[in-house]
Amino acid sequence: MKNKTMLASIVIFAISLILVQVFAARTLQFKEEAIIQKPVDEVWEVLGNQFTEPHLWATNFIASKAGGVPKLPGLSYRHRATLTESGDNWQELDAFDPATYSLTYHISKGVPPIAKSAIGSWKLVKISETQTQLDVDFSLTTKGLLGFVMSPVVGKKVGKASAEIVEEFKYYVENERPHPRKLAAAKE
Repeated sequence: MKNKTMLASIVIFAISLILVQVFAARTLQFKEEAIIQKPVDEVWEVLGNQFTEPHLWATNFIASKAGGVPKLPGLSYRHRATLTESGDNWQELDAFDPATYSLTYHISKGVPPIAKSAIGSWKLVKISETQTQLDVDFSLTTKGLLGFVMSPVVGKKVGKASAEIVEEFKYYVENERPHPRKLAAAKE
């Protein structure tokens, strides 16, 4: 009887672990906003037309280039392939609309093992002839027990990175040179 109870407990525990691994997920949302002291077309030039060149202004990106067979009209690439300290990362475009100054992408290569998906949306809104509002939404959905448990730590790290990338983008567009943080990282 004792062996049957122990076996039943192990089976229930194993099934519980499998269910948690399969169904446990948490979606982390990050929203950033910045007012950029440049006309919307100048901001779009960097955000949209130079989408494949974030290594010029973002500390997180060491190198970047266009890649893949295009899936969206008007583009000659599918994703930007970037190199970070964590390795290779691809941000594949899902929407790209110069008319509304917006783009959406998902990370198709280089998503952390604890993440099911990572999606970013960037949109520009013309405030005046010389001011543009940048709205960035980023979501990361964790997977499995480890992802669920680690989500507070991951959230803090991704939140900080999200704020820094928006700050560096704004600085680059307004000053036409990389943020001091990017310059310092390039010297290392």
